[in-house]
Amino acid sequence: MGNLIIDRVNEAYYGVLGADFSKKTRERINWIVTHVEGNKILDIGCSQGINAILLGREGKKVDGIDISSDAIEYAKEELKKEHPSVQQSVTFRVSNFMTDHEIDSDYDTVLLTEVIEHISDPDSFLEKVSKHIKPGGKLIVTVPFGINDFIDHKRTYFYSLLAEQLKGHFSIESFTYLGKWTGVICKATSEEGAPLYTAQDVQNLEKAFYDVEREYLDRIENYMKELNKYKNEHQELLKDKEELEKLKIVHESLLEDRQEKEELVRQLQIETVELLNKEEDALKDALIKSNKIEDMSKQINLLEHRYKVLRRSRFGRIQIKYWELKKKIAGRGKK
Repeated sequence: MGNLIIDRVNEAYYGVLGADFSKKTRERINWIVTHVEGNKILDIGCSQGINAILLGREGKKVDGIDISSDAIEYAKEELKKEHPSVQQSVTFRVSNFMTDHEIDSDYDTVLLTEVIEHISDPDSFLEKVSKHIKPGGKLIVTVPFGINDFIDHKRTYFYSLLAEQLKGHFSIESFTYLGKWTGVICKATSEEGAPLYTAQDVQNLEKAFYDVEREYLDRIENYMKELNKYKNEHQELLKDKEELEKLKIVHESLLEDRQEKEELVRQLQIETVELLNKEEDALKDALIKSNKIEDMSKQINLLEHRYKVLRRSRFGRIQIKYWELKKKIAGRGKK
C-alpha cells in the first residue's frame, strides 16, 4: 500500500504548497481540532499526521491509522520532531480500518477527515465507525465541498447525500462550510439530531455556494487581468520582435558592408605590399647604380689626378706635345 497517493496535508498546513492554500488548510484543521472532545481520539485516514500531532501537543491520546505506509512513515518522521510528551501521546500505524479488529471501541472522538469521499461503500464504513465511538462520543467529518477531481474520489458531496449517509448511523449536530470543504459534527447516540433541510440549512448551503462562486469569479477576474497583462506583454514582445527583425536586417547589411570593407582593406594591403616590394626593388637598383656611379666617379677622379700628375712631369709634357702634334697631322690628312 506504499504507493497510494497521499494528500500532503502537513505540507499544506506549513505553507509548502502555497500561502493561500496553506491559509485555507490551517482554517480547516483548526476547525477540526477545536471541535474535538474528550481525551482519547482515533484519527482514521490520518495521512501525514498533522491533526494527531496538534492534538498530542494538547495532551490528548491519539491513535492515527492510515492504509498508506508512505503516509504513516511520513507521520512518524514528523512525530520524531516533537517533544517527548507528544511522542508518548500519539501513535501511528498502518491499518486497513475495515479489516482491523484491534482498534478500541471507546474513543471520545473519531476524526474522519477527507476520507469518506474515497469509500465505495460508505454505509458499511460508517457502521463500523459507530462501533468505535463510546456512547455520546463525537464524530468529526470533513469532505470536499462540491466537485473535486482528485483521482481516488468516488463521489461528490454538497449537502443532502452526506446528510443522508451520516444520519443513518449518527445524530447530526451541525453542518459547517469551510470554503471548499464541508465540516459535520455528529454524535454517537440513538437520539434524533437536529432536523435536516431547514431554512437555515438552505441559507447556509446557499452561502457556501455564494462563497465558492465568489472565489471562482474573483479568481477568473484575476486570471483575466493576468491574461490581459500577458496579452499586452505579448504584443509588446511582438513589436520588439519586429524591431529586432529590422535590426537584424540592418545588422546583416552592416555585416556585409564590413566584410566588403575588410576585403577592400585586404586588397589594399596586398597592393601596398606589392608597391612597397617594387619600391624596395627600385631602391635596390638605384642603390646599385648609385654605387656604380660612385665607383666610376672615383675612377675618373683617379684618372684626372694621374693625368694632372703626368702633365706636370717632363715626360708627360713631351708626351702631350707628341699627341697634340699627332692630332694636327691627322687633321691635315683629312683635308
